[in-house]
Amino acid sequence: MGVCPCSHASLSHCESCTSCSSSTKKRKQGQKDDTNGARKRARNDVERIRWGYSLDLMLYDDPWKIKKVLQKSDLGNMSRLLLSKDLAENLVLHVLNADERRDAETGIGTEISIWDLDTNSMHSLLFKRWGSSKSYVFIDKWVQDFVKRRHLKEGDEVAFHWDPYNHHFAFTVLQVF
Repeated sequence: MGVCPCSHASLSHCESCTSCSSSTKKRKQGQKDDTNGARKRARNDVERIRWGYSLDLMLYDDPWKIKKVLQKSDLGNMSRLLLSKDLAENLVLHVLNADERRDAETGIGTEISIWDLDTNSMHSLLFKRWGSSKSYVFIDKWVQDFVKRRHLKEGDEVAFHWDPYNHHFAFTVLQVF
């Protein structure tokens, strides 16, 4: 509390003058706004935990969840693009049906359609677990349809994402080395 500038209350704010009552109202309004903001943030946190989404404003969500900086082994004669176990299990196996998932996990492999966004062309690769390792690969025509055709080289960054409306993966080159 401060000293009231009006003459009828010298030691504390009064409720009768305009100067004192407006500053008191502003202070109370600010406290109310802070309380409402805290309630809103808490409600958003509860919703995010319960339903797995947020009510907070998001300006951009990168759709390219599977990203890979190409290494020499991805470009060679083995004709394969190696994906980590985590990427494959969370982002590729997750969108396959039960039969496709079983074939991929057992090493038989399942055919995956891939739309190249940059060249507007559809391709097909075999997706499967790589030998006894815990990694997964896209094989068959990887080198022919992507590496050679797109002139990919070591250090280039490529990306994939699942297109749920067209039921295929989309592919793009994010960065050329």
